[in-house]
Amino acid sequence: MRTLSLIGLICLLTNALFSQGTVRGKVTDDLGETVIGATIVFKNNPRTGTVTDFDGNYSLEIKSAESVNLLVSFIGFQTQEVTVNPKGGEVIIQNFDLLAGNYEMSEVVIEAKANKSGDFYMEKIKKNAASSIDYISSETIRKIGDSNVSSAVKRVTGVSTVGNFITVRGLADRYLLTTINGNRIPTLDPFTNNLRLDIFPTGLVDNLVITKTGDPALPGDWSGAYISVETKDYPDEFTVSVKSSFGYNTQSTGKEIVSSEGSGTDWLGFDNGFRDIPDGVPTVQSEFPRVVNPNLYQELSHLGIEGYLNSLGINSQTPIFDESVFHQLGLIELDYLGAAQLGNLTAVQEAIQTFDLDYPATFFFPEFNRELEKIGTSFNNTWFAITKQAPINFSQSFSIGDQTKLFGKTLGIVGGFRYSSDYRFDPNSTLNRTTQGADFSVENGEDVPVVTFFEQQLSQESHGLSGLIQLSYKLNSNNSVSLLFMPNLLGQNSVRRYEGRDQNSSFDETVFGDDQFYEERQQLIYQFKSAHFLPANGIKIDINASFTDGQRNVLDFKDTQYVREQGEFLFRSTFRPDRRYRFMTDDMFDSRLTVEIPISEDKRRSKLFFGGGYHENNRQNEQVIYKLQGVDDSRGETPPTNVLTDDRFFIRDSLPSFDLFYTAGGTELDSDIGFRRIYAVFGKIDHQFSERWRLVAGLRGEYTDIYQDVLQYYNDDLPVDSPDRRIQAGERVNPSSIQEWSVLPSANLIFKIDDDRESPLNLRGSYFRSIARPSFREISNLSLLDFELRGRVQGNQDLVITDVNNFDLRLEKYTESGNLFSGTFFYKTFKDHIELIKVPGGDVFSWQNVPESFAGGIELEAKIDITEKLEFRGNVSLIKSETTVTVPVEETRPMFGQAPYIINAMFTYDFEEIGFLASASYNVQGAKLAVVAGAGEAAPNIFELPRNVIDLNFNKSLGKHFSLGLKVRDLINNPVRRSYDFDAGYILDFNSVRWGTTYQLNVSYNI
Repeated sequence: MRTLSLIGLICLLTNALFSQGTVRGKVTDDLGETVIGATIVFKNNPRTGTVTDFDGNYSLEIKSAESVNLLVSFIGFQTQEVTVNPKGGEVIIQNFDLLAGNYEMSEVVIEAKANKSGDFYMEKIKKNAASSIDYISSETIRKIGDSNVSSAVKRVTGVSTVGNFITVRGLADRYLLTTINGNRIPTLDPFTNNLRLDIFPTGLVDNLVITKTGDPALPGDWSGAYISVETKDYPDEFTVSVKSSFGYNTQSTGKEIVSSEGSGTDWLGFDNGFRDIPDGVPTVQSEFPRVVNPNLYQELSHLGIEGYLNSLGINSQTPIFDESVFHQLGLIELDYLGAAQLGNLTAVQEAIQTFDLDYPATFFFPEFNRELEKIGTSFNNTWFAITKQAPINFSQSFSIGDQTKLFGKTLGIVGGFRYSSDYRFDPNSTLNRTTQGADFSVENGEDVPVVTFFEQQLSQESHGLSGLIQLSYKLNSNNSVSLLFMPNLLGQNSVRRYEGRDQNSSFDETVFGDDQFYEERQQLIYQFKSAHFLPANGIKIDINASFTDGQRNVLDFKDTQYVREQGEFLFRSTFRPDRRYRFMTDDMFDSRLTVEIPISEDKRRSKLFFGGGYHENNRQNEQVIYKLQGVDDSRGETPPTNVLTDDRFFIRDSLPSFDLFYTAGGTELDSDIGFRRIYAVFGKIDHQFSERWRLVAGLRGEYTDIYQDVLQYYNDDLPVDSPDRRIQAGERVNPSSIQEWSVLPSANLIFKIDDDRESPLNLRGSYFRSIARPSFREISNLSLLDFELRGRVQGNQDLVITDVNNFDLRLEKYTESGNLFSGTFFYKTFKDHIELIKVPGGDVFSWQNVPESFAGGIELEAKIDITEKLEFRGNVSLIKSETTVTVPVEETRPMFGQAPYIINAMFTYDFEEIGFLASASYNVQGAKLAVVAGAGEAAPNIFELPRNVIDLNFNKSLGKHFSLGLKVRDLINNPVRRSYDFDAGYILDFNSVRWGTTYQLNVSYNI
């Protein structure tokens, strides 16, 4: 009801008292451009009306109770007329598509509603865009029932998802740039450049726009796709949407899953301090206490005579033995020995015996180790995973929007939030490692020899909160400003319980272990946008700025491993349990300025664009490690879950010592800091040679300034090659630095083979040069344990920027009935392509540049209305890729991260008469190289194998405001598999996991 919103109530009363209703809409021309300054007047009173603003929008109040005729006109275009009759404060949406004056108009077509969230609006943008773009609108998202951006974006041509991340044209995260309303935000992920998209609810998104060919006005560090998640704009009338979802997963809901002890706020997406480092525990290794077995000097000093001993020339380095002169002088000072008894051995012995009775060893050890005891007992005893029953998956979303008048100007408001809780579990996951060469052949059913084989139970619990508040204020018809705040919180708890054989253990041992990995992410996104139009000369100015306060904390990451040997369970000294904490801040500022100037008499025909941008990213990552000591001697016939108990951290009085205690682990190389500055300028021209030919071409320049260093060395301001810098692998650990200009030309040529407005046939040709920069993590000195790979990942300071040349040719045909057919050929060459490699010896991974790579292929897309109610959308991408390497020998292989094919298909049945909607979608991508075997590594390359995904969605309207829906996600539950590429095939999985099929019930209420 309108009474749910104060703004909506005010608007309702105002309309009821002073007008019959309002007509709003947008005016565009035959090229899809917004028409600024078009007049909308009453036919019977031409002096009364309004003009469109710089977005082509207008709003006009209707006070007559009868039908009225509106005239829409603009110089050089044919006038259009439409009859409207709003009643009772109703808002009518009327959009106009003006025809140039030399067109013959047989009829006027008025679209019912073409807003930014609809296919009609986005299809017009796609037809007339200079670059090749694809999209998915919120209208389509509603049909397929996707709840977050990660699920929805994989419906786009050439797009596929890997977990919560995406690939485009088979290219992985490095060659994608994901933005929010065109502004960058940090990824908060140390091992990928890809933005996690599942944190953005589709209920707060108008559309997803994917640009595949370059434009000088866009950043230059992408080649696969430039993705913009466009948040909801304020509506033309008061709207409210409430949606509740309840999900049943076949492998988790109601079942016992492995988990870990958590905090009382986990369900909100963050830890309340339960997993944090306890107060008072040092985080700097040099400040962490060590076990002290006090010597005689320390004992005497503790009793208050340190100054006296120092006055005698005695310090902590002076040997003091029982019965020594120094010892006797100390006993005299403490009144255990008389001054005259100095040198009297009998008296000295008696004094020592009395002293030992008063101050036995059990007195001094606790006194010197009390702080370490306090540290040991302050940590939570959460070394082992637990089991619990997983509840149903749940999400709740709410959004509201309206517009009103503030000081006589239009103020638009949109806001909303989404909460989600999701549980996934696989009781039968696997993990394998081998050193067997690729030429291994299977004979007589023989298995591949492995050095590590684990059967695992894997669980993942996710809880998140996302929100959006946006205010848009129109200062006048030529100037507007908007502010946006978008907070995102995500807490994810991942637990692994495993059993098997480890490469560090002998063959008669069975290895057991629990991994617990909790991370919390926070993104607070602030955006500012202003748009200005100078009517005297037709100049447009757009200013955009965004700041993101990002944080990522990994709290109490533990791998508790033990073995069973000859019937006994024990901890190995080679694998002591430890606790790891990682704290990362990742702040990003992104801004751009664009100026558009008409440079021809027909202002639509030729335009000049210029502008620039500034990007700043500051990231600091700290790791703190606490290693557990004293577990080596623990043996028993039962699993040692009762060994790591709180009482064993207390000092034993009978024999002054610890059973268990902590030491600070790691080195200064575990923490780093990085700064990135990007300065950009660009210029381009958009020229319409004729009704059929159009060229958009220009140049962009970007200056990259990246600096990364060990945090401690940076804080100490150590110069390059300082002797205080650690030597690692024979070289001094110095800062990583990249300073480089990149000149990036681009050109888009569009030829309208058939320039019919309703069913054009377009041919698009494009070339652009782009780059891919190494991330902070990739050029850092860090070597961190990764939960998913279950290995260490270390940086490479020698990485350089990748250069990419991109060629595209697209033929696209639109029909009057709304069908679309397109075919695209693309080809890309890469110099110094960056790939993830397996380093020889142990589970260690890193990155390297390779000299030459290419990827080329075709994309076929179709959107067909099979019947009035049945629609098909599908796309196929076929891709050939190749990388040439020279070490250890020259060879060619598929390009890292590049899938050879991608298939998307979706059928939608819309029975509008009864309010029923059904859809079925399918997605798969081909096997792609996920981990490269580095030079000297015996085991073969690792590929991520195809995974067939089928989703179903059913929705039924219940009256005017309610609807009921059912989703089925991942119907056939194929595993996520990464496997070794042996000559005999994919016969050994690197890892494999299934997450189950989810059945989700949705209940929605909309105004």
